[in-house]
Amino acid sequence: MTPEITELQHPDFVWTWKTAARGGRASLWLPYLSSVEKMKGSRYRFNYNGGRFEADLKSIDFIMLYGASGTLEVEFLDALNQHRICLFIHRRNQPRPLIFAPTPATDDVDVLSRQILHRENLSKSAYIARTLIRERFRSMEGEMVVAGSVFKRLAATRNPDTVRQIEATTTKRYWEHLFSRLNLDITRRESHPLTAALDAGSMFMAGVLLRWVLFHKLSPSHGYLHLPTSYPSLVYDLMEPYRYIFEEAAVESWDGLRDKEKLTAAALAGIKNKLEEGVYVPATRQTVRRKNLLHGAVLALRAYLLGESPRLVLPVEGKRRGGRPPLTGYKLPGAMAGE
Repeated sequence: MTPEITELQHPDFVWTWKTAARGGRASLWLPYLSSVEKMKGSRYRFNYNGGRFEADLKSIDFIMLYGASGTLEVEFLDALNQHRICLFIHRRNQPRPLIFAPTPATDDVDVLSRQILHRENLSKSAYIARTLIRERFRSMEGEMVVAGSVFKRLAATRNPDTVRQIEATTTKRYWEHLFSRLNLDITRRESHPLTAALDAGSMFMAGVLLRWVLFHKLSPSHGYLHLPTSYPSLVYDLMEPYRYIFEEAAVESWDGLRDKEKLTAAALAGIKNKLEEGVYVPATRQTVRRKNLLHGAVLALRAYLLGESPRLVLPVEGKRRGGRPPLTGYKLPGAMAGE
């Protein structure tokens, strides 16, 4: 771990991967930022409600500002673009975050055209959407049982609209079940400390995914399940199989925290811990930290779009099993020792 990354390890407001390797870059979550001041070179001072710290933009790959106020200089935004840093600005009652993404880079392989062509092909678009939702439903089974008939109906559909209908109905039942178990008379879209924590977790993981979507030259605004191009729909597509990470963190924090006003911070701390945990991925026969599943989802889609894999094989955690592994077209980065 480099001195710069070590410096950014702060329990209250700055988050980085604890296992950041030499030369690694940090992802930051900054609540209640008031101002940013340029220091020497690429270093900046971040002033927030309660303190300040300095960091070199060369050591950062993503920033999320939560509940921010004040102003940001254009020079700072230019510096973010220069260093390929994604910026999210999110507030508790803001339905969609502001997103500043680096200018797209060129690529020898035209994956963007393949992405759009698959999106316009009804059958292929439905296939991608239902694959993502199938894994989302499987991740729900720790909380409730998804009927086999739902999976059969999902597998049979060749229309993205039908996939969305199945997803909406099942997800509604999932939230009703979960909130009932917690003795909460709320809906997922209602203003509440738990839904605010869920929203913050979603935004944070969206930032991680956005970084990899841009890195691999895909369009974040052209999804298969979520169709509007007015927001990073592909990012939220790829998040579906992994929503359980921040949902579990939020629920566990809710159960164990007396002061519910601190729930968002506690839930984010729980997400960090979960993303650092090692998990086994049967599809690639690797043990990696859970954070690498998010990168792997982008790699899986890219491999399928480019024809490097005949199927979309998403990396999900599971148990070791025998038999021939599927042709994935990718390997997950960051395999843990002994794999």
